[in-house]
Amino acid sequence: MLKRRIEYIAPFDGKVEDILKCKGISSSICVALRKSLGLVCRVVNGKEIPVRLIDMLSQGERFCIYLVDENITTIPKLDMPVNIVYEDEDIAVIDKTAGIAVIPVKAHYGRCLANALANIWGDFVYRPVNRLDRDTTGLMIVAKNQLAHSKLTTEHIHREYVALCSGVFVGEKSGEIDLPIKRVGDSLRRQVDPTGDNALTQYEILKQYSDYFSAKFVLKTGRTHQIRVHISHMGYPLCCDRLYNPNFGPIICPNNKTLDRQALHSCALEFVHPISGKTMTFSSKAEFL
Repeated sequence: MLKRRIEYIAPFDGKVEDILKCKGISSSICVALRKSLGLVCRVVNGKEIPVRLIDMLSQGERFCIYLVDENITTIPKLDMPVNIVYEDEDIAVIDKTAGIAVIPVKAHYGRCLANALANIWGDFVYRPVNRLDRDTTGLMIVAKNQLAHSKLTTEHIHREYVALCSGVFVGEKSGEIDLPIKRVGDSLRRQVDPTGDNALTQYEILKQYSDYFSAKFVLKTGRTHQIRVHISHMGYPLCCDRLYNPNFGPIICPNNKTLDRQALHSCALEFVHPISGKTMTFSSKAEFL
């Protein structure tokens, strides 16, 4: 069992549950806190006195909650280095390398990021926030408890990517791609489809090279393969993208390195820390630029 203690000060006179919701604690977490006396406590002279969610607190009164993860499933441990660029009790920011899946699925059983983190942290509940494709590199967040995860929705995270895209770009050098995306049958592929989910990507063309160009993308929604689908639909699929680029062979990058996987990198994240409220900013350089 994993337990995280968080202390607050009541901002007004009211029921414990009303104050918790004012603090951004979801109804589902309140339900979990209601299950056992002692998960919410009034703090008096350094001592904790259990209270119920229907009890009253006074403005300025200190209280704490305990977030508990029970029945944690043991998963295989993967002895692989993970570049954790920031970590505290609530979140970890990881600079992911290519070739490792973020989501544990049958095809990558025992060989995903969850397994590598379990080897470092021990058994835990895996809560990735912004998910990257297996061969996409760069910054991503893992929440370490249910409250952090509930507050870190992708819509509230500023996410920037850089990429190399095939072709000679023609058109406006910056703009928005506002086209819905839908899964193609039972396959991994997605496509632009008027019946799909709304998807909005901002783009800026950075530099044109001989037969490809560099670009920056800002995600305003979080659809699977969103950048890959949108830029492919425009006629400029990512270099080396085996799923969306029919000419996916290796390329020589601007820095003279050879690349044989999709040229997409999560280069910047900015978000408000789900517990402290501090603005967090991170950046990472792409290996292909």
